[in-house]
Amino acid sequence: MSPTASDGLAKLDHRWRAVVPAVALCGVIAVAMSFLVPTTASAGPTVKVAQAGPVQPGFQRFAWLNAWADHHTAPGGAAAGRLDGVPRMRIVVGHLRRTVIDFGVLAEVETPQREAFESFGREYALVSTPDATDDAVFYRRSVFRLVSKDTVTMYYRHGARVSAPVVVLEERSSGQRVGVLPVHFPASLPSAPRQKKWRDLNARIVKDVVARAEVPMVVAGDFNQRNDILCDLTSPGTGLVSPLAKHEKCATARRAPIDQAFLSPSLRPGRYQVYSGPSARRATDHGAFYQVRLRLSDIA
Repeated sequence: MSPTASDGLAKLDHRWRAVVPAVALCGVIAVAMSFLVPTTASAGPTVKVAQAGPVQPGFQRFAWLNAWADHHTAPGGAAAGRLDGVPRMRIVVGHLRRTVIDFGVLAEVETPQREAFESFGREYALVSTPDATDDAVFYRRSVFRLVSKDTVTMYYRHGARVSAPVVVLEERSSGQRVGVLPVHFPASLPSAPRQKKWRDLNARIVKDVVARAEVPMVVAGDFNQRNDILCDLTSPGTGLVSPLAKHEKCATARRAPIDQAFLSPSLRPGRYQVYSGPSARRATDHGAFYQVRLRLSDIA
């Protein structure tokens, strides 16, 4: 760990930092970051909306999906004949309302989509980064308040550095807190082969964030991996769980989607659902929206 990260552990404001050292000649990259007690942050403007009825006292609904970056369907994009990013985001917001989602992750979001989400879904707050394409966290204002937002450096295609927000939310009714890390790992494509080393590096960064977190964590998004990441992030050393399968059965479990969520065991994930109807197929090239129920109350 670099001196900067080491000194950060002693700072009174308990803020965490991410430090990625230079690549060693042997090709091994050491990643270190600290993630301590979150500092208080403003939740932004208050919007008067109806309180969403809980699934059951103490339970909340978490959703995740790949929003399919706007440039793909914009004029000149590879999928310019498909529905544009703004009406696609309107579909996403409509789905979140119908399923009464309380918070979640949107992977692969660009400026027109962020603006559309904030315009159409004013009952939700969106936490993103300044990156042109980023992965964002959203939450229902009547259910959660924002405690803190920090960023961690991760890696996309060919090692391009990207910023991911690490968000800590507090449930208004109970005061319980939960951390959320949205991700988008690079896929290996004919035009961009051999991206596994960057996916592996990102997985190590995720593990470090989780290990240093002092709140229960949800890590969700587009991993561009299936059962391999399911086995990796549910390993005993990492301590996360998946609504798809336990670690002992991860390799033989049903083929996992590339969009997945991993949670601290105390969140008790259940009622995993996949929506793959016409709306989902119009809104994202992944053709599906995902959600799970989790519990924030009575967390030790």
